[in-house]
Amino acid sequence: MKKLVTFFLLVILLLEITISVDSQNPSLLKFVLQWPPTYCIILNSATQPGRCKEPILQHNLTLHGVWPADQRGYSITCTAPPDPNWNQVFTAAVENQLMAFWPPLREKSQKRDLWKHEWRAHGACGRTTPQVYFNTAIKINNMLQKGNLFNYLKTSGIIACNSLSFAKKDIVDAIRKVFVQVLDVYLTCIPIDATNKTHVYLSEVTLCTNLGGTSFISCPSQATPTSCSTGARIMLPHPKLQTVTIAAAATATATTEIPRRNRSRWDISYV
Repeated sequence: MKKLVTFFLLVILLLEITISVDSQNPSLLKFVLQWPPTYCIILNSATQPGRCKEPILQHNLTLHGVWPADQRGYSITCTAPPDPNWNQVFTAAVENQLMAFWPPLREKSQKRDLWKHEWRAHGACGRTTPQVYFNTAIKINNMLQKGNLFNYLKTSGIIACNSLSFAKKDIVDAIRKVFVQVLDVYLTCIPIDATNKTHVYLSEVTLCTNLGGTSFISCPSQATPTSCSTGARIMLPHPKLQTVTIAAAATATATTEIPRRNRSRWDISYV
């Protein structure tokens, strides 16, 4: 009996080791797109508030980042290597292509700041080079035949409006028109306010690709976000008035308050 128990303990230990190793091996890429007006709401109401560049984009989803993930869909974490020579990475041709779909949204941020942050926080974990990472982002974006994901939503009647809301299924179905076959995607939402239980704002849409970024795949179910509950209606807000000023950023209170318990989910640290 003792030998049997020992055997099962060893099996469990081996499984845990395998899962731990697999969790640090990149298996896919997450192409994480954000709705700029929602990002700005999050930024305005952060613990240390900031402002978005104006006019705030409201006809495009912009890229937040390309995140290497394990086979379950969870983002890989790692220690970033030393910075490369950024002037060699960001040639004029690469910069022009990145700016078309991956612009910095935060006021006073330089165009390279966001890209550098995303490489250090995520791209380096894919065990590739900065050149390959950014060229892969361009390659994935070029697979959107209508130019921007918002165009797929718009052709299905899903538009930015402060008085319209949509079922999660309808948004997902519109996004699936990107693909040749039915694939799963991730939606991330934020609360409109602390009291509204029936509606949420769309924050991010994540498309998954193979590790080379050459074809779309289903995003694994294990890492599916829960912030867009199936029962809540989803809204794409128009830009809101930014009440935060840079001088008063430390003490300002935004018009729309994101509950503090949810703030840690949103990566607004990039500049």
